[in-house]
Amino acid sequence: MTVIPKNAATVILLRDQEPDGFDAFLLKRHEKSSFMGGNYVYPGGRVDRNDGSVETRSLSKGMTLEEAIKIFGGVFSPEESFALWIAAIRELFEEAGVLFAYDHKGGLLQIRNREEREKFLHYRKLLQEGKINICEIAQKENLRFALDQLHYYAHWITPEAQPQRFDTRFFLTRCPSGQEASPDQKETTAGIWITPRKALEENRKGDVILSPPTLKTLEDLSRFKTMEDIFHSLKKEDIRPVLPFLTRISDTPLIIFPWDPEYEIFQKGKIPSPINHGGPSQPGDNTTRLLMRDNRWLPYRRTK
Repeated sequence: MTVIPKNAATVILLRDQEPDGFDAFLLKRHEKSSFMGGNYVYPGGRVDRNDGSVETRSLSKGMTLEEAIKIFGGVFSPEESFALWIAAIRELFEEAGVLFAYDHKGGLLQIRNREEREKFLHYRKLLQEGKINICEIAQKENLRFALDQLHYYAHWITPEAQPQRFDTRFFLTRCPSGQEASPDQKETTAGIWITPRKALEENRKGDVILSPPTLKTLEDLSRFKTMEDIFHSLKKEDIRPVLPFLTRISDTPLIIFPWDPEYEIFQKGKIPSPINHGGPSQPGDNTTRLLMRDNRWLPYRRTK
């Protein structure tokens, strides 16, 4: 029986790299994690029941319920739509220690000294332990969640063959000045800032193992020279969900993306004959499928 995916949110955190270019922040999931253990991913997680509460909405700034509903194409209730933005902010703080919020003066939160850093690290720990909620942090520090700093970027759904599935909205943002991203040393054991192209190279070598959505979104981002180019290119039309198909060929796991010319054939349960994966993806290519080799996903491009 197919598992119903749970709503989730993840954040692609970017920063400028001197003299040009940009880095993305990736976290390594704990090796013993039941979902993508050992893989490098963006900070994120599933939506909690209270993320769309009246309280979180009253402590937020930069987006109305109507705007949230419109951005997601009206597929969610007002509360569910809003919850995805709050989940993104909450999970980013829990997993990477970066909190997108406006202070009492209306500026983005900055951590100005060691004392403030220790205070917010403590808040992060309490939040992870369930001893405080994100609203209590905002109230104690007179903050408002900065929803307008996150930009809806992509929509990925875990393949139907997986025992754990997530219906995930990806958000794109710049790392705020005065804050530092770091792993939580619980669910995640390492954190790196890395250019998209470098991450793809490291995955090929086996030094940075990327999850499928992370790999493909990094490939898409690698085509841009600057963060400004990325934000100027953001789509205005509806973002279509990506539902990869997971199968095995001769005991080798294979993921087929919807834009692969053989996606519908595989989806119908048929195996093309002969099997032709095309060639390994090169910089600038549009990967259409991933093959598992030596415990990592390697990108291939299949053309008609």
